[in-house]
Amino acid sequence: MRMIPLLSSIGFIFAVMTFVGGFRTVRKTEHHESLTHRVNGFCTFVLYIIIATVSISRGVDVFYSLAWFAGFVPHLFKIFLVRKGLAVKYGGYVGTILLIIWLTIIYTHLPS
Repeated sequence: MRMIPLLSSIGFIFAVMTFVGGFRTVRKTEHHESLTHRVNGFCTFVLYIIIATVSISRGVDVFYSLAWFAGFVPHLFKIFLVRKGLAVKYGGYVGTILLIIWLTIIYTHLPS
């Protein structure tokens, strides 16, 4: 199952691009920057769901399910902040948390 580590690596790249793109979007209000940031964020979100679904379906351990769910919550919180217009103030912190999530939850809980 080499596909999961590959998807995880691609997801991490998208997470980094989303993080950097978020800072660029805050500084500039160009439509292109905002659209790129949203596409990267959407791809990151979808890859997270795919990897979590495959991981949970391979082994139904309560701890792993809770870890995947705990990693899903900050993704939803980031979307909530953006919708409320608070991304400029708190977006960088949540973006950093999402990068840490990609490094800890995903890479430590990948199915082998």
